[in-house]
Amino acid sequence: MVEFVGDSIIKGSLESNITNTLDRKTTIGDLNISYLSGSAEIEDLKIQNKDFPGHLILLKKASAKLNTSSIFSDKIEIDEILINGVNLSYYFIVNNKMKINDNVKSLQKTLNKESSASSSSKKFVIKNLKLNNIIISAKSEKLNLDKSINFENLGFKNIGNTKDSKDYKTVLKETINKAMKDMKNKVLRGNVGNALNKVKNIDQDKIKEKIKKELFQNKDKVKNKLKKLLNKN
Repeated sequence: MVEFVGDSIIKGSLESNITNTLDRKTTIGDLNISYLSGSAEIEDLKIQNKDFPGHLILLKKASAKLNTSSIFSDKIEIDEILINGVNLSYYFIVNNKMKINDNVKSLQKTLNKESSASSSSKKFVIKNLKLNNIIISAKSEKLNLDKSINFENLGFKNIGNTKDSKDYKTVLKETINKAMKDMKNKVLRGNVGNALNKVKNIDQDKIKEKIKKELFQNKDKVKNKLKKLLNKN
């Protein structure tokens, strides 16, 4: 019973801290901590998009080894986190001026801001972090695009929000930038470029056709208007 209450408190604290730091609703499907062995397991950690549909990041399963005595202290010490199954969703829209707006730019702006909520979050340090089986998905309803690629496995050491660790926000920004570069090189460069041109050309053709059709249907009126203008001059 005590362990269950402890798990619920830590689960709620994690959800709240990540939500406040990233300014995106975060939920954890399940969290189990073994206080005797110092191991923990998380399933289905989901970070929702802001101003876009669906999720931004989905972590399917994560296991951790931690110093259990540090859980309720000022700084949580985590020896290792292994995340198996990461899905990063790149969702973008194209406006009428053919400009692209996406969920990653929005996240980067959030990470560049220093909020009082994130600065007051509990201190933690992760000595070793591994991410395996990473999938990046690119989606755009207007362009009818839904592509996914496998990204390389990643590893980091000594990250967190303490003065002696590498800032986890910096690590997250650098990782996402690297992932987006890989996505654009493998998927978006050709597909999006061709799709944008196709949409642009279709719009132009429709406009031209509409003008021609209206001119043909109203040719007599147009002629009369031209005659009146010429006579006035």
